[in-house]
Amino acid sequence: MTTAFTEVSRDYDDLWLLTRDYRGWMLKKLLNHLNMQADSRFADLGGGTGIFTHLLSQAVPLESEAICVDPSGAMLLNTEQYSGIQTRCASAEAFIDSGVQLDRVLIKESIHHIRNRERFWKKMRSCLRPNGRVLVVTRPSLPEFPLFSRAMTAFSESQPELDILLGEIAASGLGAVTSREEYRVEIPKDRWYAMLRARFMSNLAGFTSDEIEKGILEIDDQLDGDQIRFIDHLLFVLVERESDMPSGQAKASPAAK
Repeated sequence: MTTAFTEVSRDYDDLWLLTRDYRGWMLKKLLNHLNMQADSRFADLGGGTGIFTHLLSQAVPLESEAICVDPSGAMLLNTEQYSGIQTRCASAEAFIDSGVQLDRVLIKESIHHIRNRERFWKKMRSCLRPNGRVLVVTRPSLPEFPLFSRAMTAFSESQPELDILLGEIAASGLGAVTSREEYRVEIPKDRWYAMLRARFMSNLAGFTSDEIEKGILEIDDQLDGDQIRFIDHLLFVLVERESDMPSGQAKASPAAK
């Protein structure tokens, strides 16, 4: 999958800028959930270009450098424009296997790239310092994105169901609380189609250019006008040791709000 990201690494942040306000909205949500402190040791797993690693470390000036972890060296090259960030070219699993001690961890829209999540969460438990927390940002397996049918199937097959994810977390001795957020998107069709052609999501990497074009025609047949409107549904899963969680929150369910 790193090859696919190599091809879009230079433009990746702009591709994912769904609207002008999206990045600021997401940053506010991340800050609220992570509750980072100046002395927090922070790592962004699957951090890609480091854009949110940078924004978070700027919003809460950290005493130690934030760590951006990603298996794609091409993506990590983008972090050179930011100061105060260390990079690790590695998978999330390999990084956690190193036994690094952390206070705050972000796994934003990359949990589906972790192959053995049960093992990962057990390792993560030993890496979290007291009162440490992990924030997983992911999406339901059937998003409202205007995707063509084969792309929707590919997305659904790659995303772990929330029930499964919470079960894996619980099996490691960690607790989780889930909240759901919505962001309303309205963008020109041409921009959305350009995003699809650039394969802005990893599940699009396996499609040829001809298949993408056929998929765009499929989408276009279903939509009127020049604008695309949809709601981006996001799941924020806050993970902590059960002993660190407030009473009554240690066992969360998919219905948690």
